[in-house]
Amino acid sequence: MKMTQDGEQQNPATTGSALEGPVSVGRTLLLWVVTLALFGLYLLGYGAAGQFHRLHYWDGPLIDGLQRNSPVSSVLSGQDRLLVACGAVAVLALAMVLLLTPLFRSLAWRLGVLDHPGEARKVHRAPVPYLGGMSFYAAFLAAALGLEWFVPRLAGPALFPAAVLGTAVMLMGLWDDARGLSGTFKLLMQLILGAVFYFWGLRDADPFSMIGPATHWPWLGVAVTALWMAGVMNAVNFCDGLDGLAAGLVFAISAALFAVGLRNNHAVGCAMTACLMGMTLGFLRYNFHPATIFMGDAGALFLGFILAVATLASQQKGAAVIALAVPMTALAVPVADTALSFLRRMRRARGGGFFHPDREHLHHRLLALGLGQRNAVLALYGFSAAMGMLAYLMDAVPDAYRFILLLVAAVIILLGVVGLRRLEKRSGGQ
Repeated sequence: MKMTQDGEQQNPATTGSALEGPVSVGRTLLLWVVTLALFGLYLLGYGAAGQFHRLHYWDGPLIDGLQRNSPVSSVLSGQDRLLVACGAVAVLALAMVLLLTPLFRSLAWRLGVLDHPGEARKVHRAPVPYLGGMSFYAAFLAAALGLEWFVPRLAGPALFPAAVLGTAVMLMGLWDDARGLSGTFKLLMQLILGAVFYFWGLRDADPFSMIGPATHWPWLGVAVTALWMAGVMNAVNFCDGLDGLAAGLVFAISAALFAVGLRNNHAVGCAMTACLMGMTLGFLRYNFHPATIFMGDAGALFLGFILAVATLASQQKGAAVIALAVPMTALAVPVADTALSFLRRMRRARGGGFFHPDREHLHHRLLALGLGQRNAVLALYGFSAAMGMLAYLMDAVPDAYRFILLLVAAVIILLGVVGLRRLEKRSGGQ
């Protein structure tokens, strides 16, 4: 390997010959075969865990009180056990990503699954391999199996549907990275997957049911779940524009949601966010500037999907705005960037440019101010961490005051956007 002047990695065997354009169908299907093979191994382990727990239950000090058939009141027999279990999940995910990312990076170079510079929104100057998302996928399946075998009560009803639907997300993302997919098709698939998860993963635990049977709208939960999942997936994907940005933001968001879940004894949500923290922290070893691998759409969409699942699995019943107030605040940076992008795309929609990318995302605008990649990323890290602390505070107040704090968060974001625009005007006038 050799490095460019900007510190980006180049493969001497492919840099000179790698052609821009879609990867062949055969090579793309090979990636699908690898993904389905990993999923097949997960299914074998999942089935074996089910058979094992029918014959025997773990009875150690860590597992006692966390078994799948334990009464709800004994889900957590102490936060120390939850912390140990989630710590083990995070370490496993971290180790898996650290070990597998170089392997998938080499596979991307061999198959020519590269992100070539050329589009105006891209800031790298040399081809960078994709397939970082496959390490996320493998790590998540390994962590899920660990929960199924050793802490089945933490698995919950949402974990297996998340693994199955997450496989569909990964297959879609890999095809998009290798050959490209239309934005309309991806959005439609995201909405369908969200609706399927509502009926399969949430079951009777609808977090968006209105208080009281007279005001319960049966299809409201389906619509909100589908829109939320599609929104979070695209929000993470839109933030994947600078080295380490999406991974670092997901880490900060997951840390905030983990703290909230720990305080509320949301064991399933804690386990999923711990897995996200381990995966993203490990990936930053290779993805922080100068990045030697990108997560690609497959990785960004998969992270967004698991993040959305974690938030839905941890919510209490109530009105949708109140139920999602805490995760919306923790997700302030990607949600604000997505909202601004949606407004820009609506203005371009008449000309048929709704799904056309641009160079006006928040990270692009910070670059235009001269911050540089590292400083722009660190600035967004800091803002996201601050909003995560606000989300933690929001969770501590009664529901009646959450909406007020949500408005406060919206005002802070608005002031940030206005301040950024003023800085841009000053910079442009000089």
